[in-house]
Amino acid sequence: MSFNLLQEHWVPVVMQDWQQREVSLIELFQTWETVREIQADNPPTTLAIHRFLLAILHRAYQGPKNVDHWEEIQQDNGKGAIEYLEKWRDRFDLFHPERPFMQDAEIPEESSGEVYLAHVLHGNNTSTVFCHEHEWSHSSLSIPEAARLVLRLHNFDTGGRKTGATDSAAVLPMMDAANVLVRGEHLCETLLLNLIQYDGEEKPCVATGDDLPCWERQSQKPKERIPVGYIDYLTYQWRRVKIFVQGDSSGERLRQRVVRVALHPGDRVPKDLSTSQWECGIAYNKNKKGLMTVRLNQSRSLWRDSAVFLQSSNEVSSCPRIVEWVANLKAEDDLVKSNVHLQILGLNVDNAKPLGWTSQQFAAPLIYLTNKALWQSLSSAIAIAEEHQHIFRAFKGSPYHALAEVLKNNDAAGFAATLDGESRYWATLDRKFQELLLALPEDKLTDGNGITYGNVELPNWTQAVQKAAEDAFTDSIASIRNYEARAKSLRALQWKLADLRLTPVEKEERKSKAKSKKKEKASA
Repeated sequence: MSFNLLQEHWVPVVMQDWQQREVSLIELFQTWETVREIQADNPPTTLAIHRFLLAILHRAYQGPKNVDHWEEIQQDNGKGAIEYLEKWRDRFDLFHPERPFMQDAEIPEESSGEVYLAHVLHGNNTSTVFCHEHEWSHSSLSIPEAARLVLRLHNFDTGGRKTGATDSAAVLPMMDAANVLVRGEHLCETLLLNLIQYDGEEKPCVATGDDLPCWERQSQKPKERIPVGYIDYLTYQWRRVKIFVQGDSSGERLRQRVVRVALHPGDRVPKDLSTSQWECGIAYNKNKKGLMTVRLNQSRSLWRDSAVFLQSSNEVSSCPRIVEWVANLKAEDDLVKSNVHLQILGLNVDNAKPLGWTSQQFAAPLIYLTNKALWQSLSSAIAIAEEHQHIFRAFKGSPYHALAEVLKNNDAAGFAATLDGESRYWATLDRKFQELLLALPEDKLTDGNGITYGNVELPNWTQAVQKAAEDAFTDSIASIRNYEARAKSLRALQWKLADLRLTPVEKEERKSKAKSKKKEKASA
């Protein structure tokens, strides 16, 4: 039995006319300019396929070593990738007797479990209350679906014990992270925009030997090891996988279904090493402990983290290195369009419990990637919105605390969460922020100190944020019939809004006056 990824149709794509189809690897590189995008079974699988294709391109072209080499790859239009694939054709057979693609041929079927356990992202800590996973029992996957599953399991899978395995599996670095994919107008442009500078020595990370993808490496037992380089990292086998087919191997392909999968712990990076040195599609926040992954949050709007996706701050954050590369392409002969389109994909987890996958898109003028002053103005705007969210907290002196105090509700925090003015607040700003994002680059002033941004738009944004906070809180307490409680909470709201309108200098002056009054009282 054979299913070679080079000739069989398994990559799900959307064409420019919005028609969906599946293509082979060879056909993909032959037609990638006419393909709009890859759209797989779920966002984690979509990202896994992109990382796989990027590994092929980096290995096939041994680059791009610089911007000129990037342009040469663009002009080659996939021919080099096809030549490389043909050279290694037998390594891309999903059912090769000795080297099945990205699988461990030595795993016996006795060590496998039903395929749904891996396909639906089952976790050992998942609650079984009201669980309907039994409906998937005895289900199966088509072979193209299974091919995509194999790729996804090496990129997105819960940690912990696996069926038939004795050791716990390592936590994968892409899990729970906001993984960034730069989007182009078609698949060719998307892949090339994400094809970061690669020289096989120092960029994008230090290579300590022959940087080979897993299908070129010698088979070996799972162990703790450091990735040799970027290509090795992109195809790092975090899991040992083997799929098993049921059906007549001599019959029609449609009758052959994958019914079981073995999913065992694979290689793991030493615990004292951060994968940030190899990872190019994840943003990081900086603190005293080091770099912390910017994580997905299904209840948090993507734009609130937009600044960390667009530029790095030496002290606070580090944007994805692929975004810095796109900014470099812009600086060199305007090789990219005027706007940058980012797709944020990933899988939320709570320990080993999957919570849900995410795919969101975000677009911004490309100048945000290269202009530090503009980026700082955007960061200030986001900080203003974040400061105002404290209005919806339940600390002493806050509007919700004042409300609960009059109503004699001892659980002010729970009361605030029930009324949930904060959700209304952020929903309003979701619309307002898009307008700010486009208007801010046009609001610039040139003087003796250079160019500044936001002299008009930032005050307007502050007013919009204040109104959104006031309206959201007022609407959230509309059902409260105790007028004394409402009046006291609204007074607290106005005091807090006035406090947030103060400039840093005015706040410092107020603190000084308060200290002086305390000293006067103490001396009296």
